[in-house]
Amino acid sequence: MKNKKVLISFFLLCVLVLASCSKKSVDTKTSKTENEASENVDNDNSKEDASNKEENKGLVNDAVDKEVGVPYEVGVTPDDYNMDYDTSRLLSLNEKKSKYYPKDGVKGLYFNTYNINDPETYEKIMDLMENTRLNTIVVDIKDDWGNVTMNFDTDDEDIKYSKTDIVDPVDFVEKMHEKGIYVIGRVTTFKDSIITEKHPDWGFTLEDGTLWTNGHGEAFMNPFLKEVQDYDIKIAKLAAKAGFDEIQFDYVRFAEGFETFGDTLNYSRGEFEDKEMEEGDKRVGAITGFVRRAREELQDMNVPMSIDVFGYALQVQRADGIGQDFGEMSNETDVISSMIYPSHWGLTSFDIEKPDLEPYELVKRYLAAEQEYLSQLEHPPVSRPWIQDFTATWIGEGNWMEYDKEAVEAQIQAIYDSGQNEFLIWNASGDYTEGVDY
Repeated sequence: MKNKKVLISFFLLCVLVLASCSKKSVDTKTSKTENEASENVDNDNSKEDASNKEENKGLVNDAVDKEVGVPYEVGVTPDDYNMDYDTSRLLSLNEKKSKYYPKDGVKGLYFNTYNINDPETYEKIMDLMENTRLNTIVVDIKDDWGNVTMNFDTDDEDIKYSKTDIVDPVDFVEKMHEKGIYVIGRVTTFKDSIITEKHPDWGFTLEDGTLWTNGHGEAFMNPFLKEVQDYDIKIAKLAAKAGFDEIQFDYVRFAEGFETFGDTLNYSRGEFEDKEMEEGDKRVGAITGFVRRAREELQDMNVPMSIDVFGYALQVQRADGIGQDFGEMSNETDVISSMIYPSHWGLTSFDIEKPDLEPYELVKRYLAAEQEYLSQLEHPPVSRPWIQDFTATWIGEGNWMEYDKEAVEAQIQAIYDSGQNEFLIWNASGDYTEGVDY
């Protein structure tokens, strides 16, 4: 009996073992089938991900695979792996150029916005564009007083306050493009007597609370303030949206001589307020910071940026009184337009006794110095100097001469002889010399 029980127990144990093995075999087969299905799905997803990745190069997931310092597209938030890379440096000037950028280089004139509606001046400028090598016009978006001269479509109350609605920007740019003309929009940046009426706190005030103005009754905005910078950048972006090929910032500085009277004024130093820095360094930081911000924001719209600077900024290199460091600003822009009018240099500049009397030599010697300096920068901009087509009778008897056809051509020839092919010509009234060979 006892042996019988043992036999039955042994039989039941065998049955249980066999059942377990059978179940394990089934589970294994099932698991293998599910895994194969899962792998097929994963493979399909991988192909889809690879396809999507190929189509969406530059997205965040793609960026993490980059080596340190390898660029990825603008708009991607840098991660910890390559936080040191400046994404705003991705696009060169060549990549941002519109199709209207002249193949043989920008050769342009300043066209006062108020003259656009004057038929005589308008036809004269258009005739020069059609019958000479000139191919570009620079027009004010915001003029020297702060008037926003273009009828931009905007709900911004500050811009609406400053608008004079002289020109329909979209219509104007389209007409210029039909003629093959490259259009640069000029923004008088920090000199602004209009918006400071509405926002005195955007300017500099005296002890009695009144707005400070210079000897010509012109007010300057405070470049330290983010809201001031935002205002100019908003105007620039409206112009870019309207079709302007390039934005040019002028008066990117504090008022002349600011270092001599700035401590008598009341104003905020913004983010630099509590920093242990020299006052001049703070001003340079504010101006360079604005140029960098403007470049980054305009690059998002695929629009190049240029800035105007005093020619002497190269000589002194760091004019911290007005906040301009020539190297720092040049390194942050696509184009640098130094105002090198022969009449604007002091006697003996570049070893020239009377610079206004020697336009060829002045321009040639300046450009030699500028080329040497720019070649040392990490991101050298294109050099596109401003030259003069006006006569500076105010610089003193014996120091000036009539700027006729030969004088204008001498400056242009100096540019060509220096190996450069871009320039802008200034005449505030639009009364340019006839018969010039550009």
